[in-house]
Amino acid sequence: MDKAVSGLGVRLSAAFVKSRRAFFKMTMREKVLVLLFAFALLFVWFSWQLDRHALLGAGHNTARIAESNQKLELDDGPNVRATYESQKSEIDLTSLPTKDEASGLIDALVRRSGFSSFDLGQPRTEEGAEMNFHTFQLVVQKASYPKIKSFTERVKAELPFLSLERIVIQAQARDDSFVDVRYVFKSIEYTK
Repeated sequence: MDKAVSGLGVRLSAAFVKSRRAFFKMTMREKVLVLLFAFALLFVWFSWQLDRHALLGAGHNTARIAESNQKLELDDGPNVRATYESQKSEIDLTSLPTKDEASGLIDALVRRSGFSSFDLGQPRTEEGAEMNFHTFQLVVQKASYPKIKSFTERVKAELPFLSLERIVIQAQARDDSFVDVRYVFKSIEYTK
């Protein structure tokens, strides 16, 4: 093993001496070009190392954040559960409407508000352990802005079990005094 290492050292030393002789035999222009080429290779290698280092740093940062979030969840788990139980006890869960009852109440309110062209799609349901979460999408077409504003206030006042997740208002292309509106409502149904 020592002979192989010493043989390699001798060969590297000889190669260094030969390259040094070749460099000093070059003209000034060739020396400048060789040095520029060597610096260009060094720059490319260094920039590659910086990119690699940045990716590793980002990975470490992501792992550190995930660890911090998990620690926070584990530390605050009992408090979150106690807060959840406390807030749940303040709600009369048996009075929450079912999916069909909520859909019927939304439909009745839309009709009482005087909208002629609307579409209340089938609700989507996410089932949970104790509660189901329903998402309703209502599209109202060709309505005036004051009527939409009034309807939104009535939803808040008359249907307190609904939360307005999103509302998208778009002016009609043919008549800008009317708007098309898409509402997304959420409701909770207690299942136990």
